Amino acid sequence: MIDPYEVLGVTADASEELIRQRYLALVREFPPEHAPKRFAEIRAAYDQLRDPVRHLERRLFDLTAVETIDTLLAAERRRQTRRRLPTSVLLSLGEP
Repeated sequence: MIDPYEVLGVTADASEELIRQRYLALVREFPPEHAPKRFAEIRAAYDQLRDPVRHLERRLFDLTAVETIDTLLAAERRRQTRRRLPTSVLLSLGEP
């Protein structure tokens, strides 16, 4: 996942106006006709940061860490197999 702050060249505590100014400057530098891939990255980063709520969420919670934790938990769930009780315990519980 690309860090939108890095793409736009701003810090996490940047204001909405600074984010907008930097976006416009980068769009002028990398227009969609000449650099479509770079423009797509810039646009995606700006879309993530232009919404004040999403920008605040991103500042409050390090989303990279959240994604890493989710990935590790999913891997652990896949690794764990369903453990079966010993036959003697199952028989004592009345299960075959």
